[in-house]
Amino acid sequence: MTRSPFLTALFNPLNVFMLLGAILAGLISAWWLFPAGLVLWLIMVIVVARDPGLQISFTRQSRQPLAMRFQARFNRIDRARMTIFNLSGQSSQSFKLLIDPIEEKLDDLVEQVYQISLRMSALDNAYAIQKISNNFDNEISNLEKQILTTTDPGVKAEYLKAVQSLKESRDNSANLAQILDRFQAQLTSTVNVVDSVVTGVASLKGLNEKQIKGRIEPLIEIIENDCKKIHQFDVDVQKIALN
Repeated sequence: MTRSPFLTALFNPLNVFMLLGAILAGLISAWWLFPAGLVLWLIMVIVVARDPGLQISFTRQSRQPLAMRFQARFNRIDRARMTIFNLSGQSSQSFKLLIDPIEEKLDDLVEQVYQISLRMSALDNAYAIQKISNNFDNEISNLEKQILTTTDPGVKAEYLKAVQSLKESRDNSANLAQILDRFQAQLTSTVNVVDSVVTGVASLKGLNEKQIKGRIEPLIEIIENDCKKIHQFDVDVQKIALN
């Protein structure tokens, strides 16, 4: 079971020792040392719980698995985000502040991609089951043969309805396959986008503040444009689902 950042902070060995120390100090030395130690303990718990690395780790571990065809691509997008996070953590405070807007936009992109990947994974699972369970062409062919041989108008009408229904299901299945392929292509495009952003951020090291600021905005724009594409894809899929 994945612990939340708050629980992780509570059970952090250093924080546990701090709490025990506060209790012992209050019992052995002076009573006022206990509340003072308790305040320090609470501060340490809050500091640890708010650690960005801990929060990101909790978010990543809490994610549900995606369909195989999407998981590998999403992992690459997520790793690119972590690469920039680690690069930021190893840099000066001034550099970190300059690239903070990029990190925020990447956080939004990763979460957006994950949420739509979850929905598309459900569709991919449904498509896989449908593909195994149904052979539309064979069923349609068999029904059409029965239509040719039957002489009962009522039976023929039912067969015709069944054929029409199967053809619609076949078309819907083909459309779903196309949507899944499109999303896979979109994920591949997003992988290329975040890889280019990682390269762009890495190239900022060693530049002066003015040069860095001049290159930040284009990188943010690249991420925002991809967010718009992902959003538009989601809108298009929802429109298809409503029709």
